[in-house]
Amino acid sequence: MSVENIVSEMAPRAPLRYYAAGLLLILALPWLPVNPFVVYLAQTFAYTAIAVIGLNLLLGLSGQMSLGQAGFYALGAYGSALVALKLDWPVPVAIAFGTMVAIVVGALVGIFALRTRGLYLAMATMVVGFVIEIIAQRWVGVTGGSMGLTAIPQIDLGVSNPVSMGFLYFAGICLLVVQIGADYINDSFVGRRLRAVRESETFAASVGIRVAWWRAVTFAGCAGLAGLGGALFAHQSGYVGSDAFSIRLSISLLIAAVIGGLGTRTGPLLGTLILLGMFELIAGIEDYGLLIHGGILLGVLVAFPKGAAGILAIVRRCLPGRARQPSAGTLSALKDSVSLQGRTQGAQLSILEVSKSYSGVLAVDKVSIEVKAGDVHGLIGPNGAGKSTLINIIAGVYRCDAGTVQLDGQDITALTTPDRARRGLARTFQNLQLIEAVNALQNVQFGFVEAPAVMGDFAQWWRGTRFEERERSEALAIMDFLGIADLAQRFPGELSYGHRKLLELARAIAQRPRIMLLDEPIAGLNAQEAREIGSVVKRLRALGITIIVVEHNMEFVMSTCDAISVLDYGQLIVTGTPELVQKDARVLDAYLGKSEATA
Repeated sequence: MSVENIVSEMAPRAPLRYYAAGLLLILALPWLPVNPFVVYLAQTFAYTAIAVIGLNLLLGLSGQMSLGQAGFYALGAYGSALVALKLDWPVPVAIAFGTMVAIVVGALVGIFALRTRGLYLAMATMVVGFVIEIIAQRWVGVTGGSMGLTAIPQIDLGVSNPVSMGFLYFAGICLLVVQIGADYINDSFVGRRLRAVRESETFAASVGIRVAWWRAVTFAGCAGLAGLGGALFAHQSGYVGSDAFSIRLSISLLIAAVIGGLGTRTGPLLGTLILLGMFELIAGIEDYGLLIHGGILLGVLVAFPKGAAGILAIVRRCLPGRARQPSAGTLSALKDSVSLQGRTQGAQLSILEVSKSYSGVLAVDKVSIEVKAGDVHGLIGPNGAGKSTLINIIAGVYRCDAGTVQLDGQDITALTTPDRARRGLARTFQNLQLIEAVNALQNVQFGFVEAPAVMGDFAQWWRGTRFEERERSEALAIMDFLGIADLAQRFPGELSYGHRKLLELARAIAQRPRIMLLDEPIAGLNAQEAREIGSVVKRLRALGITIIVVEHNMEFVMSTCDAISVLDYGQLIVTGTPELVQKDARVLDAYLGKSEATA
């Protein structure tokens, strides 16, 4: 099998046949011999699913919990209804306006909520939802309060049908477009980056992802989808009342997203279908609705944590004729397919009088180190010597209190971690940072810092040809360079610790680094695995990459490093060749203690 065929086999594709089937169902449903109530439920399904898709992207991909989606739903409904009623705007334009109102408010909430995570973010968004609900109730002159707005214009597509064909077509097409967009996000670099933000913001920043920007944009976009759902709701029946936007709506949308399966393609559709079925079943016992919803949600979380989509995935895997995964034999054809020579040019790193303290405790004290371009430079010292702090200062995780960090003579002290990654600084972590939700190949693809043009990328995904072909080819070549190409479709949790170390190295290589920071690269490895990592480091040096290694294994450091700097109690005590460092009395004192060193 050729490299091109391997790469093509691994490419995600737009499920065009399902989109065609969905479009056919939308167009045909009003003409089928069904009860008008069925079509009404189909309309409700369409705009509810749009809001659930937004929450699924927000929580399932980026990991941001929101209990205020009912508020954004209300903004879309009132925004669209008011301009259609008061200003006689065409309904489609009014719906677009209501959606934009939700996006703008969502962006403001997202920006202000950037410092909050988890439960605190959920509480903050719940407060926003309550505030919007109260405004809808009390601002009677605008919203009509509990009496609501009536005679809201409905969608007219020039057809007349007792089952509201025009609205079904409009809402159904909106759902189809939103689903296509969500599928592209799931398959593309956008979804990978959101998953990285969800699992580890430190890792995401280290590969050039501007975490705050991605969080805010995702929050705004998902608020817009809630607003679109609300706007369609307003124009379905021609009436909007404040009672429709309580916390129960937010909880219902959350239940649909979780029951369907967070972070999956089909989860929102399945979850919405189940939610509407639940509403019909408990229509006569609304007082117990929250109790029933909560019980079902708890049962799903305990018995089927991946939701209905997870159950379907298990069933599909059991069916015969599933696509064969590329084997080790076919992946071996990648050898020499993409040359790694000339990928990058090492940079010189200058650390000048850098200091950092925590609550008055000096962790790094006026350290100056010069790392030559293309060298492997070791950074050693006893526990608590300040090595990790210095590495984090170089990477941009911490800001130094004094001193400067220069890359090829340019001051990068004030740059953020993503900006430094974009300048060619890559790192591995002492505690492995791999994204468990994507496979090994996609973990390597995180190293490609520059994002492609979205429209061109979407067009390739839609056509099913050449989608991310170059990135996958290069990622596979890097994995082949490290001898792990046959693990491309395995997930990190399925790999041995040594292979996970190599996978993290592959991701760092994919960043085309000028400088690579290796934080304890052989910690936890056996002797054979350590020798393999040492061999890889030497091969990376041969490619011209500048490498800084933090490691406690002296045999590894002495055999791989061109120069070594030794820290003790935050101070630099010596920098020199391995031979010089081994003989230095201050180094012996630091590691062995004066009494042992002089015995």
